[in-house]
Amino acid sequence: MILPHNMKFNSRTSLYCSVFAPNQPAVVDGRLTDNSQEALLASFRSLAIRDNDLPLRPDFGKFGTPVKLRTNFFPVKVPKGPLFEYDVAISPASGTAIRRVKRRIFQLAENTPGWTQYGLKGIVAHDHSSKLIAAKKLPQPLAITVPFYEENDENPKDSKKEKKEYTLTITYIQDLETQSLCKYVHATSLRSSSN
Repeated sequence: MILPHNMKFNSRTSLYCSVFAPNQPAVVDGRLTDNSQEALLASFRSLAIRDNDLPLRPDFGKFGTPVKLRTNFFPVKVPKGPLFEYDVAISPASGTAIRRVKRRIFQLAENTPGWTQYGLKGIVAHDHSSKLIAAKKLPQPLAITVPFYEENDENPKDSKKEKKEYTLTITYIQDLETQSLCKYVHATSLRSSSN
């Protein structure tokens, strides 16, 4: 799932994230400066692994130079929910089998007046393809028209190329309750910290 830059679901949910700024120093999350990582590794030793399972991390490295590594992983507080799942259909479908094109369609859609008008700005996460998760129920039926142009088109309005337009049709699928996940994560963290 791709979360938009500086996404904030709403004031009740506490789901915040942002993309690391490339020109700023990396900061280690405060939750990683205690002994919790070692406790997690210790809890792995009691797990049984089947032949077809991937091996678990045995330990942290002891040699070399420690570095701060930026990744696309970040801490998330799961909202109490529910969250709302939607299917996204792109029409016309011709030309959208290419992942780069779908990604560009969604990138452009996020900047359309319809994205803001229908309340999607800052409350949805999507996979740039066919799934969208929202922090609140979206109006139905919901269709957003996206004028398409490539990133390297300097002035798409003046372009002599044939103008393409796609429509994103966003259809409600189901409510997603989050309490089971929260209970599981809480219980797992309690087990890890007690070992």
